[in-house]
Amino acid sequence: MKKVLIITGGRTDTDFVAEAYKEYSPDVVIVADRGVMAAKELDIIPDYIVGDFDSGDTTVVEYFKSQFEVYGKPMVRTFNPEKDETDTELAISLALTLNPKEIVLLGATGTRLDHTMANIELLYRITESGVRARIIDEYNVISIHDKEITLKRDKAFGEYFSLIPFTDNVKGLNIRGAKYEVENYILSSGSSLGVSNEFMKNTVKISFDSGILILFQTSDERLDLRGKCN
Repeated sequence: MKKVLIITGGRTDTDFVAEAYKEYSPDVVIVADRGVMAAKELDIIPDYIVGDFDSGDTTVVEYFKSQFEVYGKPMVRTFNPEKDETDTELAISLALTLNPKEIVLLGATGTRLDHTMANIELLYRITESGVRARIIDEYNVISIHDKEITLKRDKAFGEYFSLIPFTDNVKGLNIRGAKYEVENYILSSGSSLGVSNEFMKNTVKISFDSGILILFQTSDERLDLRGKCN
């Protein structure tokens, strides 16, 4: 059972990537497309590199290819730019073949909101496979849930949490221990009711009868990952 870290081609603050890499301590690192530049800057030798490299520095890719003779990695898998999957999805497909217990994605958010949205959708594919999955950036941790959620204030990634329905409706929703509580509520697409909740007790419990939720743990300040990535 492995922890897999994917560094992909969205916005990457290298200091934050370094902190996440240290705190998460992955067993396998997969780099997708432009993520190679963050890996190179931080002297991270990935296990795999995947992508079409239409937005990455090909000289960096060649550098990593040269490291194979030294480290026995990375394995580089190059794809045609005219393909049906994004580079992030290719990285996820590879990760799921490795029998992971968790996949964390860095560089999965940024200025391309279409890619950000697609990456959140891809979290569902991972979760549906029975694997824990999170997107992490400097201010947000995003995950998808099809069962009860328990949040601990001292382990939370931010001071706020938001619940967005991934399915049309999330029925029988109960939120306990939060500033805004609900009981047996139907949270539907097109509603902002689940946005920007806060802890009132050390433990928040979120349960629901049916549907799938997107959980955002967010902060106005840069996230402190220490002791929270395991």
